[in-house]
Amino acid sequence: MDRDLNTLAFIQEQVSYPEDNVDFGYSIHEGKNGSFYLKFKAVLQSFGVRNRNNRFYEASNVMQQIETSEYIQTMLQQNSWMGEYDHPAETIAGQKLTMQRIGNPDPKHTCHYIRKPWLEGNLLKAPIQTDSGTEEGRNLASKIVDGGVIPAFSARVLGELQSRNGNPTVMVKRLVTYDSVLFPSHREAIGEIKTPMITEAVEELEKATNVTIIYFPELARMAAMSSEETEWLCESFHLSIDDVVGVTETGNSIVIQEKKNVYVQPITDKVIRAKTINAMHDFMKKRK
Repeated sequence: MDRDLNTLAFIQEQVSYPEDNVDFGYSIHEGKNGSFYLKFKAVLQSFGVRNRNNRFYEASNVMQQIETSEYIQTMLQQNSWMGEYDHPAETIAGQKLTMQRIGNPDPKHTCHYIRKPWLEGNLLKAPIQTDSGTEEGRNLASKIVDGGVIPAFSARVLGELQSRNGNPTVMVKRLVTYDSVLFPSHREAIGEIKTPMITEAVEELEKATNVTIIYFPELARMAAMSSEETEWLCESFHLSIDDVVGVTETGNSIVIQEKKNVYVQPITDKVIRAKTINAMHDFMKKRK
């Protein structure tokens, strides 16, 4: 079957990749036990905004906890304020967590150190160092370097929910730590790290095509699942829906990335294209 040239995908295949001289936002260090650890900066929490649990936190309240807590200040002075790989959970069905377990990170399961935090605008930031002495810490470092994972963080606190200016606000009575999690309640609470597969390859593609690409996988995958052309492209090159990473700035095309190869597939269906463009415009307005 003949295909109109306007429906063909742009394909960029790379045999080399300029990773060695790229600053991904972290530094790699060799540990004494033969493994490695990472250092990077991260946002631990945001303030004055509604989080994914529909709650607010106040900067003055949390900063007071950090600055006046003998526990936190001692841990910071001793370089031993640590977080775990996810929040502690019940290990046996029906067994409840004790307050002692909640209030004290287990050194056997820590995965990162938290250094001196500071407030920047409405964001709490801190230098992070992965723990090369635990399996959890080595696992986190490996996921960041090998998997391109951007680490995320979540506060472990004891407090009470109050209504402040009509908003459900957590008043922290004790801040324990910030654990590493997969899906943080605060959208901003992630490491200041670049992912090589997304940022670098897409930048190379933008240079080659002179087209701006927006990383918006949710919208792109919705459009891809309704596109016969994209289905054909994925079948032909053995791609999956997880390889769909974004759309062009106009909303007219889907961007697919598989390892170091990048594909741009035009959306030919008028209805799907119109929905994608409208959603793209709404997304861009929220970013401004």
